[in-house]
Amino acid sequence: MIKTRFNTYFPFLYFLGEFIIILFCSQIMLYLTFTIWSIYNTIFILFWLLTSISFRSHVLGRGIEYFSLVNSTLKGLFFFSGLVAIINLFFFNLQFQLSTLAIAITLFYFSILSYRLILNLVLEKYRAFGGNILRCMIVGYNYHGVHLYEELLKFPEFGYRSFGLFTFDSKVNKNINNIPFQGKIIDLDDSLFKNYDIIFFSEKLSFKEQEYLVQKADEYNLKVNSIPDLVNHDFKNFFISKISSVPYISINKLPLDGFYNQILKRSFDILFSFLVSVFFLSWMIPIFGIIIKLSSKGPVFFIQKREGYKSSFFNCIKFRTMSVNSQSDSKWADDNDSRLTKVGRILRLSALDEMPQFINVLIGDMSVVGPRPHPINLNLEYQDKINKFNKRHRFKPGITGLAQAKGFSGFISELSDMRERVKMDIFYFKNW
Repeated sequence: MIKTRFNTYFPFLYFLGEFIIILFCSQIMLYLTFTIWSIYNTIFILFWLLTSISFRSHVLGRGIEYFSLVNSTLKGLFFFSGLVAIINLFFFNLQFQLSTLAIAITLFYFSILSYRLILNLVLEKYRAFGGNILRCMIVGYNYHGVHLYEELLKFPEFGYRSFGLFTFDSKVNKNINNIPFQGKIIDLDDSLFKNYDIIFFSEKLSFKEQEYLVQKADEYNLKVNSIPDLVNHDFKNFFISKISSVPYISINKLPLDGFYNQILKRSFDILFSFLVSVFFLSWMIPIFGIIIKLSSKGPVFFIQKREGYKSSFFNCIKFRTMSVNSQSDSKWADDNDSRLTKVGRILRLSALDEMPQFINVLIGDMSVVGPRPHPINLNLEYQDKINKFNKRHRFKPGITGLAQAKGFSGFISELSDMRERVKMDIFYFKNW
């Protein structure tokens, strides 16, 4: 008999909650604009539900990190906002006051994000106290099985429960970390399989043993999962693919390797950099240009070859902040550098010298967010000293990034600081 679980009803209840939120936000928008319900509001709701499904941002699975939940939700919201803006521009051309639009977008973003975070928290608490649990059979009294068992004990909010490990071999060390030994799987009475919901088995099992477990899982309608021999490696992103009939696991594929995510990120870069160029650079370049030329001899812009996407070189554009010198490619500049001009010191402290890099973003050399590009000679200095340093160049460099948000920006005096910068850059790519 197939068991009916809370999971059967949860997707419907989940979408019902979001539907109510969207209706509420729509009513607020109607109130602020003194309008009535129209086909535009209906399309607004349908497109959000489709966006949520497409981005899988509605999935609140077991063991979902809050960072990943926020990330997927925001990506869905940004895409949805752009889609609605394009549809309105070409088909409806509705006019809204900027303040009204800002209130509506803020309210919608806050409501959806808060709803999902609170719902995920409630589910975790519910599972931690024994609700909506999955009873696990772990087969393999070895590192893989023990490690999984310990993780399930450590995180009861994931909703998995296991009372020990099974094996096919009676000759095992039954005192590994005091993990309970449940016995040989082939001695287990068939009727007891009904007491479980899911089977996890070690990849170390023989093909015959794996086939036996898959057969039992199919017989009693259980889910079955193989624990790959990768759990002792720091690989966050696993992707399973096939070449003809041969399956393989991609162990270092990143979210931005996906064409869909690349399109999304590039679309944001173009839109954002275009707006910055029109509303800021259009007046900053002539004004700052005059001030820079009057303060010191030399060009307005400092253009330097830097290493970017897949280790290709590009011309990085900045407002010139230093007197013309021959050390720009090999020496870090700090806030007390004697080469800085008076105007340049102000530009560097305010980070306004980086503003022309939005031109780099617009033409495709850089992204708004990503690892900061370094001078070529400095890259050569660090690439042999820091593990995975060149992984920073797998994607486009950025005007700012996670490392800068965490305080690792500007002058680097210690090798450990650069290691942390690289660590943050790679973390950003893994969790985009």
